[in-house]
Amino acid sequence: MGLAALRPWMPEGPRPEPARLDPITLLPNRRQYSADAMLWGAGKASLVLVTLCDAHTFSEILRVFGHARSEAFLRAGAERLRDILGPGTPVYHVNQLSFVFRLPGRTEPDAPQMVDRIVAGFREPIHCDDVPIDTRIGIGLKGLGIAGGNPGEDLRAALAAAEDSRTRPKGWAWFDPRRDDAHRRAFRLLSDLKSALATEGQLALHYQPKVGLGCGSCDSAEALLRWTHPEFGAVSPGEFVALAETTALVTPMTRWVIDSATRQAAIWAVEGLYISVAINVSPKNLEEPDFVEYLLFCCTMRHIDRARVELEVTEGIQAARGGLILDRLAALRKLGFSIAIDDFGSGYSNMSYLTRLSAHTLKIDQSLVRGVEEGTLGGRLVSNIIHMGRDLGYRVVAEGIETESERALLAGWGCDYGQGWHFGRPMPAETFADWHSGNR
Repeated sequence: MGLAALRPWMPEGPRPEPARLDPITLLPNRRQYSADAMLWGAGKASLVLVTLCDAHTFSEILRVFGHARSEAFLRAGAERLRDILGPGTPVYHVNQLSFVFRLPGRTEPDAPQMVDRIVAGFREPIHCDDVPIDTRIGIGLKGLGIAGGNPGEDLRAALAAAEDSRTRPKGWAWFDPRRDDAHRRAFRLLSDLKSALATEGQLALHYQPKVGLGCGSCDSAEALLRWTHPEFGAVSPGEFVALAETTALVTPMTRWVIDSATRQAAIWAVEGLYISVAINVSPKNLEEPDFVEYLLFCCTMRHIDRARVELEVTEGIQAARGGLILDRLAALRKLGFSIAIDDFGSGYSNMSYLTRLSAHTLKIDQSLVRGVEEGTLGGRLVSNIIHMGRDLGYRVVAEGIETESERALLAGWGCDYGQGWHFGRPMPAETFADWHSGNR
């Protein structure tokens, strides 16, 4: 498709200056959209944004087909959209993959019939030099109606809705302020976590005891990260840790925990309290080339016996770079660190990998333990996991124990250790030391 076929498509009026035309499609760009949007009337209307594909897919198109075909893909997508809309509707090429236009009227929560036509029109792949490329479009809609509004904010909202649409069966989504608030909060937390890691007083470790179910003694504790945000207050680890693990922040976050936990273990040792400390580790951490060296540095600097540092990894490691992860765990075990499989049973548990991991401990997920009763299907499952783990040579820990009856039942099945509110909630280091002194 030649560039001449993609003449600028604008309402009646002067031709936009070159700086307001996209150089690939020759459609008016974001600058022209912003200028025109300020002149739109106050009648009800919908801003519709069409994204040809997600960024990862376009990166693959660029890598496989090169720049020429990638640009041809964009031009062909623009032309198909124009053909569906027909003459008279201005289309703006507002970023590399996205096009936007305004439709009169608003039918929320349904979509204008034109949107369904666009979904249908892009079901067939786009052909670039006889190479078919699937589009996987996303369509976001944002209601308009205020003359002289904020074109940039409307555009951002429509783009957010287009991203949400990729998980919707209809292929389109209206802008949802609640989901948008959640996305904004997630971005804010990630931005603020970076500074929190370098600031005193926001992050802290709390320690939850692991108790022998037979003897009742405690010789280890799990270090759990807590964050008191200066504006949001206490932020759940389930929220910010999960976010960090999707970004490069997982590296400094885990190292902050390792540094703080080994420092606390050294302090306790001076005070005569010899406690093993368990640290949660992401598969991404195990892929870091200097992760082992950092662990060794922290232990050596503080004269910590490596056997007193336990690394907890989730069963999800089997989905990561298997060979590298297994080798890294084997190296850590050979160096004397203790390895635990965390949250066992929370997902798809491939039993075969239990025979290949260099681990010492198997932790049964709290979702299986809470409310467990003898004679029930759940009880038989937990009992079988305990027996299987012990047969394979693992120490078995049950998480989430909340009652004495659960403790007694698990102890009777041969479970070695327990962890949960029945014994103690996660607590600051000073409180943990007092708790431990009173439970000897």
